[in-house]
Amino acid sequence: MSTASQPADVELSVVVVSWNGAAYLGACLNAVRGAGRELIVVDNGSRDGSTALVRERHGDVRLLVNDANLGYARAANRGLRAAHGRYVLFLNPDAIVSEEAIAAARAVLDDRPGVGLVGVAQRGRNGSVIPTVEPFFSLAALRRPSHRRVSAPGGEGPVEIDWCHGAFFLGRREELLALGGYDERYFLYAEDMDLCFRVHESGKSVVYLPQVSILHEGNAAGSKLLGERRAAAIFASQLAFHRRVHGVAATALLRAVATLAFGARALAYRVSGSPLAERYAALAAVALRGGIAADAFLRPSAASAATMGKP
Repeated sequence: MSTASQPADVELSVVVVSWNGAAYLGACLNAVRGAGRELIVVDNGSRDGSTALVRERHGDVRLLVNDANLGYARAANRGLRAAHGRYVLFLNPDAIVSEEAIAAARAVLDDRPGVGLVGVAQRGRNGSVIPTVEPFFSLAALRRPSHRRVSAPGGEGPVEIDWCHGAFFLGRREELLALGGYDERYFLYAEDMDLCFRVHESGKSVVYLPQVSILHEGNAAGSKLLGERRAAAIFASQLAFHRRVHGVAATALLRAVATLAFGARALAYRVSGSPLAERYAALAAVALRGGIAADAFLRPSAASAATMGKP
């Protein structure tokens, strides 16, 4: 369903996938409005009044409502298929975008036909840059701790990268549709890495702009949904990506190495009494099983169960 008529002349379509995001969705939408734009919110079965907020306070927004949480990829693709702009911006609902960031990203796509997707720097509430650029997941990458794999290149952009976290992704609508949008086999996490990989496969590059930024709360929905299970869920999606790209045999090797490495860390942390023991035990379990049950993404974490459905 939609609560807004289609603008006559759309240059940019902004697709925001929201799940229980009433606390921050309004600020996101207010910041991204502009001439020649259509705003599309795809709601993933929220229970916190998000849909009512959009209908009552943001009547210019096209609202597409899913009856249940279908995962990020499926919801984002629904927004992509409904979009009419020359460009499509996938934007997280807990992000505040700047006009400077949109203009710089569009200029790259206008000036560089070989670029297929643009990301920008992200800053936290304290103003510091959040590292969001990573190499594609592999056995070599796994040998480094996650905080050493992720970076935030500086200087003047654009910087060609493997991939970056997809709180802000700008691309050309026709090219995104030709790629099939996001791979809907991912429920949450790694769908942004996979999209960047397929952009590279298509012969185009992915670039990161360090000179402009958005304000990003950072995984608000994922943390609320998964809580202490988030690290294991990320790793499960990374394994799915690795299996698709590198095959079953290479992934079996990676899983064996990960099971031993995470298991050893879990044991060491347990002996020392560190709360990190449970996190690494969960990571080892994912490596041993080769994934995580799909319904695990849909069960509220223990930490968030008491507040689920509240803004």
